[in-house]
Amino acid sequence: MNYRSKVRYSKLALGLAIAIASAPAMAQNTTANVGGRVTTATETVIAGAQVTITHLPSGTSSSATSDANGRYSARGLRVGGPYRITITKDGTTEVIDNVFLQLAETTQVNAMLGQDAATLAAVEVTADNVGYSVFSSNAIGAGTTVTRDQLDTYASIQRNLQDYARLDPRISQTDKDRGEISAGGQNSRFNSITVDGLSISDSFGLEANNLPTIKQPISIDAIEEVQVNISNYDVT
Repeated sequence: MNYRSKVRYSKLALGLAIAIASAPAMAQNTTANVGGRVTTATETVIAGAQVTITHLPSGTSSSATSDANGRYSARGLRVGGPYRITITKDGTTEVIDNVFLQLAETTQVNAMLGQDAATLAAVEVTADNVGYSVFSSNAIGAGTTVTRDQLDTYASIQRNLQDYARLDPRISQTDKDRGEISAGGQNSRFNSITVDGLSISDSFGLEANNLPTIKQPISIDAIEEVQVNISNYDVT
C-alpha cells in the first residue's frame, strides 16, 4: 500500500464557516447522507426492503429499511466513497456500485427490484445537492462545496485552504502574502474554520489567515472535501 492510498483511507472533512455577523458560527456538518426509493419496474413501491450501504475503502457498513412508501434513508456516513449499496427483498437483490457522497448533502440513489428489473440495460444513479439548492427546505445559508477531485486539479502554489475557498464567488483574498480572505467584504476576523466539526480558528487573533499557525496545520492531501458556508443560519 503506497502513501497516497494510506492518506485516502483517513480523509478529513474540512468545513470553512464564514459568518458575517458577530455571533459565533453554527456547528458544522461533518458527515454525508444517502436516501432513495425502492420500487418495481412498474413504479410499485416496495416496503421492507433491506438496504446495506458499504464504504468500500474501510469496509464499514450501515443498514436501512424501506418504509411504506418505499423510501429509505441513512445518515452520518463518511464523506466520499466509493460506496456499494445493496438492496434485498424476498430473495431479489440489486447492487449499485461507485456511489460517492458529498459533505452535508443527501445523495439520492433509487433502485428497482422484481422480475422486470432484469430487462434494464443500466441503473441510473442520480445525486441531488439538496444541501444548498435554491428554495430547498434543507438549505441553511449560502455555500459552496469543493470536492476531492477539485482539490486534486485546482492549482495552488501554497496548497492552502485560502486558495480553494476562493472558488466561492463571495470570497476574496484581501492579502495574499498573509493568507487573509474576506467573505462578502466583511472583516476576516469573523471567519471560523473547523475540521470535522472542531474549531481550529486562531483564538488569539494573531494570524491573518484565521489559523493558529502561519502555515496550514493540516495538509490538503488529508482533506476529503471543503465546504464554504456564508451566514449559515436557519431562517426559523
